[in-house]
Amino acid sequence: MRRAFTLMELVVALAILALILSFAGVIFRVSIESQQLARANAEIMQKLRVITDQLDADFHGLCKDGEIFVVWGAQPEIDPTGADPNSPVRYNRFDRIMFFASGDFQTYGPDPSRGNVARICYMLARGPTTNAAEPNWPQIQEPYKRILARTQHILIPPAPEDADQRLDTSDYDTARWLAWNSRQQVDRISLEGWKRIPLAEKIDMLSVIGDVDIRVEAMSMTSTTEKEARGVLIDRSEPDSFHALFCQGVGQFMVQGWNDAKGRWIPEVDPNEDGRLTDDSDFPLASGGSAVDPNHDPGLWYPRGGLSLADANFPIDLIDREHFHEIPGLGRALKFTFTLYDSRNRIQNGRTFTHIVYLDN
Repeated sequence: MRRAFTLMELVVALAILALILSFAGVIFRVSIESQQLARANAEIMQKLRVITDQLDADFHGLCKDGEIFVVWGAQPEIDPTGADPNSPVRYNRFDRIMFFASGDFQTYGPDPSRGNVARICYMLARGPTTNAAEPNWPQIQEPYKRILARTQHILIPPAPEDADQRLDTSDYDTARWLAWNSRQQVDRISLEGWKRIPLAEKIDMLSVIGDVDIRVEAMSMTSTTEKEARGVLIDRSEPDSFHALFCQGVGQFMVQGWNDAKGRWIPEVDPNEDGRLTDDSDFPLASGGSAVDPNHDPGLWYPRGGLSLADANFPIDLIDREHFHEIPGLGRALKFTFTLYDSRNRIQNGRTFTHIVYLDN
């Protein structure tokens, strides 16, 4: 007589099969998640290499006889979770830096131009967005959607017969300011010519480059550009603006200079991390001193002599090449800190890196 499986044996076999399939599913899911995480980390590391290699190349040719313009911005997170209200980890940094560098520079596009001096700026950009109602200012974007922009304006002096092509922004409106800062890749001017630009025009130019109000109190001058004209705008309808799109998924961008006198990097929101800003913050504080003033970004204008850190204690007339390594915010080295995200936001808090470039050359 042939034997058959009993009902109990079938139930046990099915239970074992279900258990095996369950384990297999868990292993499969874990392997997929591990693969996705590995890809996300690889993407972030690729972004890190691109950013650090470009920073090294640009600052290797830093022109200390040119101008350096730095704006430091610190804003608290919209919904801080568990952090002390004044803890540095609560703040995101939106720093900007402009400088001149020597090297071999070439424009992007079908009609390339070349030059050996360029004005370079790093900052978090506006846009792009397909929805007009979606905020595109970096300070109110989700961190993984923010974009690090790098604008490069090659300085090419015009020929004497092309005087009408000389850089002159004195009558620019909002649209022309945006085109100049976000899409243009050549400035028809020499480095010496840039230094000689009239002060009133220069502060308007820097307000657009640095996305900031500028006041020269000693001469009762204030920048006149509108907010909409400032910063880098990467616009889907303007392909020429995409040369400025350096790296997507950069949640914050911080620039600090080593200061020998204080033995630390400047500026910081709360250097001793005690939760109180009134005793040591490098940033101007709002009334009451409980938080950083969101409407007053400090900055440095070298070698013009402008420095607006909260407690710089540095003579303005010493902001020159001779004292370059002593200037708060510059010093012997610059430290760049940035938080990088993968394109799918798999690593939801991103990964934060620092990179140091030395200015002792």
